Amino acid sequence: MISMRNLTITMCLVMLTGYLFAGGFALSGVGSRATSMGGAFRGVSNDASAMYWNPAGLGFMNENSVHLGGTFIMPSASWDPTGTVVAGVPGFGPKEYEAKKELKMLPTVTALMGKESRLKYGLGVFVPYGLGTKWDAYKLPTTHPSGAPLVYVDGFPEYPLLSSVSVIDVHPSVAYRLLHNLSVGAGLSLMQGNIDINKVDVKPEISVFSPITTELSGSGMGFGSNLGLLFKPLPCLSLGLSGKLPSTIKMKGDADINLWKPASVDSLGNPVAPAKIGGKGDIEADLKLPAEIGIGFAYQVMPNWTVSLDYAYTMWESLDEVEVQFKEIHPVLQSKKTTLPFNWENTSRVSLGTEYLCGLNKIRGGFFFDQSPIPEATQTPTLSDIGNKTSFNLGYGRVFGPIEVEANAQYVMFPERKVQAVQEGTNTPGVYNSQSVSGNLGLTYRF
Repeated sequence: MISMRNLTITMCLVMLTGYLFAGGFALSGVGSRATSMGGAFRGVSNDASAMYWNPAGLGFMNENSVHLGGTFIMPSASWDPTGTVVAGVPGFGPKEYEAKKELKMLPTVTALMGKESRLKYGLGVFVPYGLGTKWDAYKLPTTHPSGAPLVYVDGFPEYPLLSSVSVIDVHPSVAYRLLHNLSVGAGLSLMQGNIDINKVDVKPEISVFSPITTELSGSGMGFGSNLGLLFKPLPCLSLGLSGKLPSTIKMKGDADINLWKPASVDSLGNPVAPAKIGGKGDIEADLKLPAEIGIGFAYQVMPNWTVSLDYAYTMWESLDEVEVQFKEIHPVLQSKKTTLPFNWENTSRVSLGTEYLCGLNKIRGGFFFDQSPIPEATQTPTLSDIGNKTSFNLGYGRVFGPIEVEANAQYVMFPERKVQAVQEGTNTPGVYNSQSVSGNLGLTYRF
């Protein structure tokens, strides 16, 4: 009945996939040291964060260790629909909106064992992706063009545009040093994802004064794995190769979809009370996640100075569409099944990093350029990834006997993106701007 089928659950799944694979300005990786080196860590991989970057690196480590860390992220984003079809709809104003700023904290815990052994094993618990945005960008219209007041029932969402994503990765890993200069490794990802999405649609074919809201909440389990190889042809040179295999997350949840109708009069002039039409419906979807492969180089210019370079390629084109099943026919959608188009594109990421040792002090720096997989045809405000990203990173470490303390700061910037409306209605037109500031603290105990 309503041409919003491709929009109902799209925001949920797009947000999930975007953050699961470091889209948007989510974490650029795991570990304070690796992040401060711009993620150019596949060829280095000599701390416990190798479980994420290249598990083969564990094979060259000669320690037992426990690590506790946390990442703090403060994203900011703005969206200006002025001059677009959205700004001409009652409820949306021709002005620039800003997402509510909230500080996010994401913890990391790792444990590594196998000292004095060619076989190493460890366990990591990461929250590598976990951000969200809240937009107070729509208000129910209060006055009809005729001057008559518009009255609605209570309960309209406080934040009509909202996204919140949290993914926990429990990551057991193992590595074996085959030769004095060659190691292989593998890891298993046990992923628990939680997501909440709010969105609002205004359909002129129904009424511009009767918006449709979607409040979606879901969770799911997924399994993945990563493999790695680390080769040191020279004492000063190491080459790393690692990749993630494609995986699937099975999502279950519910979508509360409602049509908000203001008070009116019928054809006979009788008053009609305001109404909220719709309700909750259960949903299920199998979300196929793309594979990724990366290669890294690390070179010791001097015994106390290392430079590194990484290249990663993510096969996003496998995410062309997702089929969503409803348990029952929804009264607003009039459907139990829909196919959601994504049409995402493969992306490349290039990272540069360096580390300089000065006694017990360690100075680090890094840079990366990361393409966005999201085409203009599926761009919306709750997707923080608005284009190709450029990041600058600075880090510091200090050793106190068996204890090491680390810290880093990261700034990610995006170019302004101007989005035009598409006929299918799968995007939100306007001018997008975004940036992110983040920091990371880490504490490692080696024994």
